[in-house]
Amino acid sequence: MASAGMTDEGSDAKPTSRTDTERASVNPYATSMGPSGSEPEPAASSDQIGTVLAFDGEITEVDIRMLIPERGLWILLAVLMWGMIIPAFAIGIVVATTNMFFSGVDSETVLGILIGVIVAIGFAVATQYVAPSRRTRRALKQRPDLVGRAVGRFVPSGLLFNDGERTHFLNGDYCKRAETTKHGIRVPLLEGPYVQLYLAKRLFERFDETVWKELQAIWQQPDAKPLDRDAVMERNCQQLGKRPESAISFDGQVTLHVPVDHAAVRKIMYRNGGMIFVYGVATLLAWHFGHWFIALGALILALNTVRYFYNSWRWMEIPTQDTTWHQHGWISPEEVVSVTETNGVRLFRNECQRTEWIGETLVWHLPTNRAMYFSREHFESDEDWNQISESSSLESVPSIE
Repeated sequence: MASAGMTDEGSDAKPTSRTDTERASVNPYATSMGPSGSEPEPAASSDQIGTVLAFDGEITEVDIRMLIPERGLWILLAVLMWGMIIPAFAIGIVVATTNMFFSGVDSETVLGILIGVIVAIGFAVATQYVAPSRRTRRALKQRPDLVGRAVGRFVPSGLLFNDGERTHFLNGDYCKRAETTKHGIRVPLLEGPYVQLYLAKRLFERFDETVWKELQAIWQQPDAKPLDRDAVMERNCQQLGKRPESAISFDGQVTLHVPVDHAAVRKIMYRNGGMIFVYGVATLLAWHFGHWFIALGALILALNTVRYFYNSWRWMEIPTQDTTWHQHGWISPEEVVSVTETNGVRLFRNECQRTEWIGETLVWHLPTNRAMYFSREHFESDEDWNQISESSSLESVPSIE
């Protein structure tokens, strides 16, 4: 699954640009939770009977805020900031101001008070910036389709779900990385730490912990009989439903050269640089006034932010990133199924908003900045390729800017 851009300032996800010609940078296998439409059930699977956890409902912003990663860490950080660090600086500022009032104005004391005020404000802003509500809004700004209809099931082969418009399959490699909390399940979509599938327990008719542990044990086990790539992708394709007799098959590798969005990387560097400055000044002030515990905490925060700053700085030296995947599936007059070794999607052909040619590659542009790519070598015959190319030209509609 290709990266869809940086999801947060602390992410190591690979940034990509978003111009018209560069929308081809995102492959279609990145899971999309679209708005509510029709309500088809996910395609039936041979292993859906037995060890199964089914869900049906609407994913909301509240669900994401309650399930977003590191929420507990933020609560601890907020307690430390508002319960210890910020009050300590506030008390220090009041004491210094009172002493200055009785002892006379001293330039060094005034400077210390100003720095203390700036640091206290910086800590307050930083605490709010990493709050679950703020991170949720940033995640939804990038991926508004994370909320909406969700009906499906966890089965031994992975996760099948429908978002009201299309059916998705994520194999056991995704599911074994899933995490449970008292509020629900997070399934990572490999697009950064906050872009995940957030399934609250209320969506499940009955969330059985025993069944979940059984499924995780299955996902953690390697296949007893290792399958080759073609067999794996054909199996994934079958998870999404029966292939129509009129469908045209395709199979092949896609390689993209994606320009790195240096403007976005630079913005992240500026923000992290400002946080490093605030933490650094806080460390020096706390050390100067003998608050060793606060100094140590601020130093740890500064060093952790330096790591993120360095990761961003490395991306400034990289002009493009290469993205490669092998795809397999079929195209019928009404639908498309396309899978990789780990995931796949079944959607209607009318979801294609427009088509274009990039060199010898046919590109279908889909909603939410996704695209599908087809080349002649992906098809068994010239007749199949010409049929897809000609029908795509007839279906193409102008882009709306």
